[in-house]
Amino acid sequence: MNKHDWNFIKNMSPLLITALVMFLMMVAFESKADEDSVMGYTEHGIPVTQKELEVNTFNFERVRSWDWNDETNTLRLTFSKNKKVDVTFFNRCWDMAYATALQFNSWAGTRHIGKGDGIVPISWMNKRALYPCTIKTMTAVLPEEKDGEKN
Repeated sequence: MNKHDWNFIKNMSPLLITALVMFLMMVAFESKADEDSVMGYTEHGIPVTQKELEVNTFNFERVRSWDWNDETNTLRLTFSKNKKVDVTFFNRCWDMAYATALQFNSWAGTRHIGKGDGIVPISWMNKRALYPCTIKTMTAVLPEEKDGEKN
């Protein structure tokens, strides 16, 4: 290699290193996005992302039952026609495992609950609302397959 070519490579090395780092970051970002966002697949094999399953609001009068999951700190609400929504909270809801009823508090004062509104667990020991759990996310639950396999 002659002196002119070596001088060119030496002077362009910062740009080449920057291009290599940017390429590696692009590959890493694409692979990370695919892992985190896919929640399941449709019957035709099309991936369903978490953004597609987000629920903005729901009418709390249509809630038929609920179940608290201690492992994930998630409240699963069941609506009519077996539609289910998982609700996560900003804070830890300590009383939710002992609750016998739920009180829904909407900031707008309507029947619709959304992100930022509160759900208060009411137990048989205390008949009044104590500590509200502020809603962080609401995600629709994919229905189970008939053969028992998860999506």
